Amino acid sequence: MRSVVPGLIWAAAVAGCAAAPPPVKSLALVGGAINATAPAGYCVDPGASQPDAGFAVMAPCATLGSGDAAPDVLGVATIQVGLPGSGTVAENQSALMDILNSDTGAGLLSTTGAAVEITVIGTASEDNTVTVHFNDDGAPPIDGLAGEEWRAFTDINGRLVTVAVRGLASAPMGEGTGFWLLGRVINGLLGNDKPTDPET
Repeated sequence: MRSVVPGLIWAAAVAGCAAAPPPVKSLALVGGAINATAPAGYCVDPGASQPDAGFAVMAPCATLGSGDAAPDVLGVATIQVGLPGSGTVAENQSALMDILNSDTGAGLLSTTGAAVEITVIGTASEDNTVTVHFNDDGAPPIDGLAGEEWRAFTDINGRLVTVAVRGLASAPMGEGTGFWLLGRVINGLLGNDKPTDPET
């Protein structure tokens, strides 16, 4: 069990926990239907991930004890893969954007379900993917993360895949950087990620 804290150190949350498995660059989710491959400088945390449930956590390899140098962009990404047949973004992109811009959508984006805590900064739709950039005034999903989030909904192999990216509270990401990291994670899921420079 781990949490992010300022200074980019992953610490054991409970003393005496079994040693966490080492970070990996790629992790097969839902029986191999989708492969989560981390961007350059990032690794998948197998201890925090639940591959059978389609859930993965990515963070800078340096924060996971790999000994690698920290990347230029510091953040945490989570991936959630839906059930077979759940991928309906391609046919409903406009409707999904309308929902995300509504109070109902704000409640779905909130970690607590409270729409009042969400401020949507913008939404976009492109290439079978809907993205939303928002600020969440509620408690972050992982300790030490910033309230600003970039989230994408896309269809991969017939499944709805949700990707979320946040910077650190001590080192928030800029708008361009957040979208850049979000795109790198999605490209890794699609198997076509190529290193590019982040946009600040």
